[in-house]
Amino acid sequence: MITRSLILLMTFVSSGCFVRGGPGLFFAAADAAIITAVIVSATEPPPPRVVYVPEARPGYAWQPGYWTLQGGNWVWVDGGWVALQPGYGWEPAHWEHVPDGTWRLVQGHWVPLAPPP
Repeated sequence: MITRSLILLMTFVSSGCFVRGGPGLFFAAADAAIITAVIVSATEPPPPRVVYVPEARPGYAWQPGYWTLQGGNWVWVDGGWVALQPGYGWEPAHWEHVPDGTWRLVQGHWVPLAPPP
């Protein structure tokens, strides 16, 4: 039986993660279900870095870079292309300020597109 830790390890290794300054964390290739931990912070994340956003690529959505917490430190996750899935749009990873005053990282995920009228 595969343990949860092994599943998490395999997910991170196979996800195509890219984080400046350390091993990848949570930039999911989004081709499979990804098991992730909820990341919550009592402080607002730093402002996004000013980076060059490449020209649009047909068949891909751009996942902008974002901050995440790793070992109590803010770590920048570089942006990257996500291959589009038929019938779905990409909702990029982003931070939300929640009613209890904390900040929660919402992982990038697929959102079903409305069928054409």
